[in-house]
This record gives sequence, C-alpha cells and structure tokens, in this order.
Amino acid sequence: MIHMKDVYLFANGFGEALRTIIVAYLILTLVFTLYSLARMLYIEHISNDVKSGRARIQALKAGGKFFQFPVYSMEEMKEDKHKRDVRLSFFPADNPKNKKFVVVLPGGGYAHLTNKQDGYPIAAALNHMGINAFVLEYRTGRDCSAFAPMQDLGSALCLISDNLDRFDLVMDDYGLIGFSAGGNLAAIFASHKYGYMDFRLPKPGVVILGYPWTCVNDWLHHPYWNIWIGLVGVWLSLRGSFYMFGLRYIKKGRKFLDVQYYIEDDYPPTFMYSGSWDVLVPATGHADVFDAALTKHGVKHVYEKYFGVPHGIGLGKNTKAEGWLEKAVLFWESCC
Repeated sequence: MIHMKDVYLFANGFGEALRTIIVAYLILTLVFTLYSLARMLYIEHISNDVKSGRARIQALKAGGKFFQFPVYSMEEMKEDKHKRDVRLSFFPADNPKNKKFVVVLPGGGYAHLTNKQDGYPIAAALNHMGINAFVLEYRTGRDCSAFAPMQDLGSALCLISDNLDRFDLVMDDYGLIGFSAGGNLAAIFASHKYGYMDFRLPKPGVVILGYPWTCVNDWLHHPYWNIWIGLVGVWLSLRGSFYMFGLRYIKKGRKFLDVQYYIEDDYPPTFMYSGSWDVLVPATGHADVFDAALTKHGVKHVYEKYFGVPHGIGLGKNTKAEGWLEKAVLFWESCC
C-alpha cells in the first residue's frame, strides 16, 4: 500500500504539500496573466489602426471640414470647471449616404479616454462607409461625478439637435457606438433612466458596443479561476465606480453601473462584440450577461464573440474580429 508520505509531493506532510500547490498556482497564473496582458498590448497596437484616425483628421483639416467644439457654454464651464474639457469632434463623410449620424464613445474605464485607439479610427472608418460621425470626449477621472458622462452625452446630443442645419444632419435613428466604459455609457443612456428621456431626445436607432463593461466584477457574482485576473477586474470596477460616485457611495455605485438592470422590452436594437481572451472585461461576466438580459426582454440584437481576441482592439484589424463594424452598420440599416 502506498502511503501519502511515500509520494514526493507529500513527503514533508500535507501542510507543506498544500503550500507548494498554492505557490505553484500563484506563480503559474501570474505568468499567464502577464503573458495575456503583454499579448493584449501587442494586439491592440496592430489592430486599432491609430494612423487612420490621425490621417482622417489631417485630411478634414486640410479641407477645412474638421470641427471640434465645447459641449457646454462659457457660463456653464465657468460655473463648473470640470466641464471645460468636454468636447465634440465632428467627422463629416465626404460622400454621405444619408443625413444620419453616429456618436462614438471611447473607453478608458471612466478614468481616462482612449480617443486615439477606439475613437478617431472608428469615426474615420465610418466616414469611409459614407456615415457622419462625432467623437465625444466626456468627463472622466477627477472631473467625473455621478452620471456626469451621461449628462455630457445628453448635452452633446442636444447641441447636435439644435444645430442640425449647420451639420446637415437629422436626428432620426441616430446611433451610439461605445467601447469598454464607453459601452457602459452608451448602454445606460439608451435606457429609460439617466439617458435620452431625461433630455427629451428621441430614442437611439441602434446601440453598438465593443467589449463593453456592462456589470460589476466581484467574487460573489462572477468568480474567476485566475485570482490575478479577478483582482484586475475588481480593481477596474471599483476604480470606475469610485470616479463616478466617490468613496462613500462606491458600493452602491457599482449597482448603478450594472447595465442589465436597465433593460426593458423597448430597448433599442443592439449590436455587440467581445473577445474570448479579454482579461480586463471578461465576456463571461459582462457581454454574456448583457446578452442574456437582451434575450430575456426580447430585444433585437446580435452578439459576436471572437475566439482569442483581447480587450481594446478597436477596429480589430488583423484579428478574427476584423469587419465587425461593417456588420454592425448593416445591422443598423436593417433596423431603420
């Protein structure tokens, strides 16, 4: 009969064996996490097509067609200094197929904005498809406060609505495209609370989400087999909630940012994509949960999940997600 002490792993007792297993687990999962993050940064670099966004801005500037302006009035910015950096960038299509438009909402976890990665390149790609686009720089970090990004989006849409002749646009079936935290913003704004209804605006014709942060990552509701990835998810969620609601209401704020609780039967048509290798906003705890909520309420939607794709890829060039934006636009057109 073989006794546990005869097995090398248990030679020094069960306690020492358990310690060895735990240390091995922590080391191996840490190595995997670091590899995943390094892989994510590399794929982000080759997939975002930052150059296309920069090139489109230069082309519009050369033609005198690039417009960037503050969302709030001088009086509003004087009264609240945190509104000073909220601005819209207008990307008019050279040959627009119609007068509709899209507002692009970059990500950044409500801590900062990733305009260069999933803001300007998206607008440039939409222009090439004959679609007018805006990129909104909403409040983040220390400038953020409770539902401030939703207020910024509502104010931006009101500004557009008041200047439709100037932009040669219509409000009919406008679209919202949001990435990561920008997806959280777009998804909440499209609901009955903290969104378009508060500003007496028409409902969006479509909501398009890329690797959206849609619900809270914590051990009680969305456990992880990898403790390091779990801690990253918890930190990101707490950080976003902290910037928007402050330390005092951070726990309550997490629930306010759970998009699935805002879904109702008349929610706008939604196109969403995520990757199976997203270590920052895992699809299993975010996009999958949102997909289930949309299905439960019978909301027309499409959910594309791409194997091996990480977070923050924007257009997804050179990945399995490449072409998702074209699919999203076709979906939008089929709904309107």
